[in-house]
Amino acid sequence: MEEFNMDEFNSLSTDDQWLVLLLLVLESSKNVENQVQQFENDLIYKNRFSSKHAVVDAIHKHEKDATIIVQPGKTYYRARIFKDFSIDKLVKYYLKELGKTDEQIKEILNTWDKTQKANALSNAEFFVNSGNQQNYTPEQIAIRNAQQKWRKGVKFKGYGPRDSTAPKPDKVTNGRANPDHIRYLYVCEDEETPVYEVRPIIGDQVSVARFRLSKEVRLYDLTLPKKPFEEQLFDSVEEYESAKLFNAIGAMFSRPFNGDPAKYIATQFLAEEIKNMGFDGLRFNSSLNTGGINVVLFDPDVCRAISSELIEVKGIHIEKDEAQIYKIGSNNQSQ
Repeated sequence: MEEFNMDEFNSLSTDDQWLVLLLLVLESSKNVENQVQQFENDLIYKNRFSSKHAVVDAIHKHEKDATIIVQPGKTYYRARIFKDFSIDKLVKYYLKELGKTDEQIKEILNTWDKTQKANALSNAEFFVNSGNQQNYTPEQIAIRNAQQKWRKGVKFKGYGPRDSTAPKPDKVTNGRANPDHIRYLYVCEDEETPVYEVRPIIGDQVSVARFRLSKEVRLYDLTLPKKPFEEQLFDSVEEYESAKLFNAIGAMFSRPFNGDPAKYIATQFLAEEIKNMGFDGLRFNSSLNTGGINVVLFDPDVCRAISSELIEVKGIHIEKDEAQIYKIGSNNQSQ
């Protein structure tokens, strides 16, 4: 981009000034787009493990502004499509309500297969609405009471702590920030965004685990707010383009890649660079839930799963000219 001459700019009419600004923005956007594309291509096709590109320089240049410290006790959330059949505790509560002894319950749980357990709860009308108990059968009353105790007494209604956290190294595949076999923990700052991130379909059950941070961590924040373009341009054209490049790096982490591992190479490289700078993780915007924030922790053990809930996806809500999003909640919600 050519050097911006403020004296010449001030001599222009207002309309011409806005035209110049627009041309500068378009040129800068094209330059940044070309820089990002070149950076990605260089890593994919030329130098996989080293780069002295302007994109890497931007990570270091904005280090101070992008640093945030998160204190212990911070709550994060992680979701997984729920494929297990883990209702033994609910069946146990149900059988106990029916008056079965501990020995009988143990024998039944060891004897019944998954289908029998599901049928027992289904036949008792698994989800019983509150109402006049006089109209309920003993089985219905038992399952309602069992549900109440299950909800209060069971912390992990979805996956347990081991299955809620990052998988073992031999099970780890390429991710947005990690190469295969390197364990990073992907979490979100609210409990709805992780459900969007796993891309469920209608009818899916999703296990949403609640994590608690056990130590102070230093995160590289790629969600910094953007200044108005004219304000940045008046600072300097160089600063404006540097800011746009930083924003483009954040967009690289946010954009969906549809499972193409080659598209992860650039963000994996940048995550490694950030890790080598002494950061414990990074923070970026979700592309699937507006306003949602994703966090990658390089050491999964700094966060511990303390509970999990099961969420059933009831519908999909689509808005014109926007990406598909998932509606989570009851069937009464708009679809």
